[in-house]
Amino acid sequence: MKIAEMEAHHSKYMTLEGKIRTLLAGHEFPEVFSKCLETFPNIVPMIQYRKKRGIMPEIPELLPLNVICKYGPPLFEHSVMTSLFEFIKSTRLLAKHESDYLQLIQLELEREETARVLWNHLEQNPGALQRDIYEEQTNNRDTIFDILDTWERLGVILRIRDRNDFGIYLRSILDEEVEAICQSCGVKDKGRKEHFFRSIVCKQCGVEGYYYIKYTDS
Repeated sequence: MKIAEMEAHHSKYMTLEGKIRTLLAGHEFPEVFSKCLETFPNIVPMIQYRKKRGIMPEIPELLPLNVICKYGPPLFEHSVMTSLFEFIKSTRLLAKHESDYLQLIQLELEREETARVLWNHLEQNPGALQRDIYEEQTNNRDTIFDILDTWERLGVILRIRDRNDFGIYLRSILDEEVEAICQSCGVKDKGRKEHFFRSIVCKQCGVEGYYYIKYTDS
């Protein structure tokens, strides 16, 4: 690859990383993950360019990888995490990197399963006490703490004081049946709330995008 091409990849990567930071600040996670995936073809040429030009560090903090690992598990972005795993596995530079990205993403896939178990528990036990959750998940206490902290910061759960502890409530039940509206043609559709958290193809107009979920006044 010519150095001019490497430079173009470097520029594209830096632009995308800036967009990721902006989207992350606004908690616009569908777009965050989309931009993270978009950086993959640019990462190796970007590193090669830095080596050629003596730009330090040669391998900078790879924000897209870190974002996927941090937010993918608690937001159940399984396809994004498996895409990252396959990308790293097929990229010798990253597969052999001292940060051991392959092991890291495998651990994050396990963390996703812990988040799934925790979510199911909170759906079945609204107001479950934080202390009881920690006692039931002794081996995963640090992971549980991190997941709950992330969910609270993103507005996924509510912690309500209950004597000397906190009762934990989900703000949104993913199994709830909702009505949603295609933002392209306005056609209405019904389904599980979780279904509309992903980009889908409208059966009416054929445009792929996100539906607006219609909430009742209550």
